[in-house]
Amino acid sequence: MSDDDLRAKDERPADDAPAPAAGDAPPAEASDGVPRPGAGRRLLAAVVTLPWFLAYGITGAWAVTRGAQAYSEGLKDFDVGYTRFVTPTSVMYVGALLLAAFAVMLACALLLLFDRRSGVVWLPVFLVAGGLTAGSIWAAVRGGLAPLLWVLFFFGVAFVTVVALVRVVQVTRAERRARIVPP
Repeated sequence: MSDDDLRAKDERPADDAPAPAAGDAPPAEASDGVPRPGAGRRLLAAVVTLPWFLAYGITGAWAVTRGAQAYSEGLKDFDVGYTRFVTPTSVMYVGALLLAAFAVMLACALLLLFDRRSGVVWLPVFLVAGGLTAGSIWAAVRGGLAPLLWVLFFFGVAFVTVVALVRVVQVTRAERRARIVPP
């Protein structure tokens, strides 16, 4: 046996599998089971939205089904539990907006929990949540909703807008720093 054969035999594992070449080594895993810093903050941000998440989902589903039921019965307007009579299509519209808020909050919570760090996935969440927040502000001003009630009803969507904006800014700043080459 030559010296090269002896060195190759010494480098082999005990099960006689050939040693991997230098270029064949698998890349190191990004997550090795150790939680990244900030996991608690991401979980807290996802949990904060939970009451609005449930309220928007339940109320949105109820509004859409109640409006569809009234529309199928041929009602021009009906009482949905408060003093004003409304049309079935307007109730379905509000229900659809609430379900959109439910969906954007679900998307935000999942992106936070799975630590997605891409502007491509956070930008649509920001745009939809921002549009819903702007619409809620417009509706509150036009309808004369008290600021405390606005916070009670729409804080979840406004919070998701801020979280998504922060994530988009963090991602774009990190990408810009990655392009700077050290001297």
